[in-house]
Amino acid sequence: MEYFENLRETIKDVPASNILNFDETNLSDNPGNSKCIFKRGVKYPERVLNSTKGAISIMFSGTAAGEILPVYVVYKADNLYSEWIQGGPRHTRYNHTKSGWFDSQTFEDYFKRIVLDWASGLPGKKVVICDNLSSHLSVNIIELCESHDIQFVLIPANSTHLTQPLDVAFFGPLKKIWRKILLQYKMENPNQSTLNKNHFPKLLKSLIDQIQLTELKNIKSGFKASGISPFNPREVIKRIPEYHEELQSYTIDETLL
Repeated sequence: MEYFENLRETIKDVPASNILNFDETNLSDNPGNSKCIFKRGVKYPERVLNSTKGAISIMFSGTAAGEILPVYVVYKADNLYSEWIQGGPRHTRYNHTKSGWFDSQTFEDYFKRIVLDWASGLPGKKVVICDNLSSHLSVNIIELCESHDIQFVLIPANSTHLTQPLDVAFFGPLKKIWRKILLQYKMENPNQSTLNKNHFPKLLKSLIDQIQLTELKNIKSGFKASGISPFNPREVIKRIPEYHEELQSYTIDETLL
């Protein structure tokens, strides 16, 4: 409850357009399992598609007003080639690390190019909600926040499935659309053993285009379900099993009375 008390004071009188949540996810090279049709009598049906355990890291950012900011892509590579950044969504930023994940340097670049660009065009206080990874905080980031009237709210550990808007309602449908796009890509390119980085920007553009047509409402739903906008901690508390049991027991007692 301390988190919600802090959140209440921080977002007081802050419009939905000034509240931002960002979160890192990955788009894998595996389209997953699906139902297939085979001839009668086949004893060992199987679908063979080239895939690996590889994945590309992406930082998504969304506001409580339902706006998706440009995405930030991080490849697992020692260098970044021009072919890997052509044909993607507008204003997308690209970078690379040896691990393929965000580190403090790439996060700071993301913050300057995406978050500050968003914040600089808005009047008044801005609130950024994120998990408490160590790479998200540094002296430079704190100084940038102070100079641009940005306040951080760190989500409690092990609660992102309840309190992180993008986790709650956005990434699930996103991954479902991505698997369909990837499956179509695998069917059209059967000889590709891995997801070709030359092709990835166009696949990402297809994903973003489909999200913008169908999934913007999910961002607003995520902020509502996580109790942020509109502010309502009960939206989160009621999804905790222990609380639900107590609420159900209380309802039965009231009925009996």
